[in-house]
Amino acid sequence: MKVTIKQKLIGSFLIVSFIFGIASYVSYSNMKQSNESYDYIVETVAEIRAITQSIQTDSALQSGYYRAFLIYGDSSYRDKMNEANDRINDAILKGKELSTLQETVDRLNTIENLNIEFKEKANQVLDESLVDKERAIDKGLEQIVPISNRLTEDTLSMHNWLKEEILEVRFKETQESSDNARVKVLILSVFALLFAIACGVVISIFISRPVVKLGNIAKQVAAGDLNVEQLKIKSRDEIYYLNESFEQMTDNLREMISSISTSSDQVAASAEQLNASAEQSSRATETVSSAIQEIASGAEETTTKLESNTTSLQEVLQGIQHISESSAKVSELSRQTTKEAEEGGTFVENNLAQMKFISESISRSNEKVTSLSQRSKEIGSILDVISGIAEQTNLLALNAAIEAARAGEHGKGFAVVADEVRKLAEQSQASTKSIAELIALVQSDTVESVNIMNEVVTNVEEGVKVSEQTSNKFTQILSSTRNMTPQIEQVTATVQQISASIDEITNSAMEISQLSQANAASSEEVAASAEEQLASMEEIDASAQALAQMAEELKIVVNKFKL
Repeated sequence: MKVTIKQKLIGSFLIVSFIFGIASYVSYSNMKQSNESYDYIVETVAEIRAITQSIQTDSALQSGYYRAFLIYGDSSYRDKMNEANDRINDAILKGKELSTLQETVDRLNTIENLNIEFKEKANQVLDESLVDKERAIDKGLEQIVPISNRLTEDTLSMHNWLKEEILEVRFKETQESSDNARVKVLILSVFALLFAIACGVVISIFISRPVVKLGNIAKQVAAGDLNVEQLKIKSRDEIYYLNESFEQMTDNLREMISSISTSSDQVAASAEQLNASAEQSSRATETVSSAIQEIASGAEETTTKLESNTTSLQEVLQGIQHISESSAKVSELSRQTTKEAEEGGTFVENNLAQMKFISESISRSNEKVTSLSQRSKEIGSILDVISGIAEQTNLLALNAAIEAARAGEHGKGFAVVADEVRKLAEQSQASTKSIAELIALVQSDTVESVNIMNEVVTNVEEGVKVSEQTSNKFTQILSSTRNMTPQIEQVTATVQQISASIDEITNSAMEISQLSQANAASSEEVAASAEEQLASMEEIDASAQALAQMAEELKIVVNKFKL
């Protein structure tokens, strides 16, 4: 049954109050009884004594009226006697009504019987006195006087009894009742006091003992010892629920401390892992930064070489333009030679002079073609250098992409830039391959042109030697000249094609130079981002170390508790 401390305290005070109420009721009852006895003594007994006094008076009067009627024979005395007798009866009846004691009632009944007997016999005697007065007087002395005397004596005895016996008995009973009331009230008061003290001691022990134990357990918990003994409280009151709440609090605190300990270990491990990851990211960022700086350096070097190559290509272009002009002149001269050859042998001398001029022109053309072949070789070397730079750039871009992949989310932007650099490098390498193929074709044509020029030189020399035999060999020279003209035109066309290719190479080189400059700028931006990322990694490393230190401090605090 659930009884709270409040109900226990209220119940104890109600019991004590009930006992004090009983004592008060007993005291009140005894006081009331004493008051009733006193009232009876003061009022009832006094009135009954007054009644007995009136009975004595009327008894004396009726005796006197009886004797007066005998002596004087006046009937009024007889009436007055009867009236006195009736008053005695009325007084006795009133006394019975007032009396609460049986003895008083008995005495009044005796007096009443005597009074009735007196009236009956007195009236008989008085009736006889009308016939024989003397005999009636004698009979009255024998019968009426003893009754009257006895009536007077009983009335006087009752009066004295009321004065002495009743008052003394009543006072004694009242005194005893008061003494009993005082004893009862004292006993009840002492019992109530002892019961109140016992209730106070029992309740205080009942309340203080588990509270003191809970206080000691609370001190142990405050000292960090959560492995405390659980109290067993049978009463279903506030202390029981306080103990349950305290046990629940201790269990929750134990679970919380255990969870905090586990979490601190996890935080420490995570901090160490974060620190290691930050150091690894820092190293990766440093590697990426170095790779980007190498790429930037390579891009700058590529730009410088491309600018140099562009200048060389412009010079080659100018030489090829000269070759083209010379080839055009040779073609024009060949046509003129053919025309002159067709005009006839009359112009042999002029033809000889022209042959010499042709010999000189072909020599110059041979030199130009040889120079063009040399320039083509130089262009091939430059293209090899460009191809090597493109390959290096491609390798650096691949390395940068690998490092960016290692860097994770922080290297995504750099991976995009590295991929663009790789694409540009591949485009540059493809362009250099195309240019190399064109240069190879130019070199092949140049070799053929050189061979043709050598043959032309030989033919011209032979023509000079056999100038005297020109007329005989005119047909052969004309045929040779006709054969030479398409070849020279082919050489001219080839030179023009080479010029166009060189122009394209120059434009490609300029574009590559611009791309290299853009790559260099992007590499510098990426390097700056890598440095910022490195600074962030250092901050993360510092935060991880601070987190590890905080986790260690938390673990020290948690270790103070005993689970």
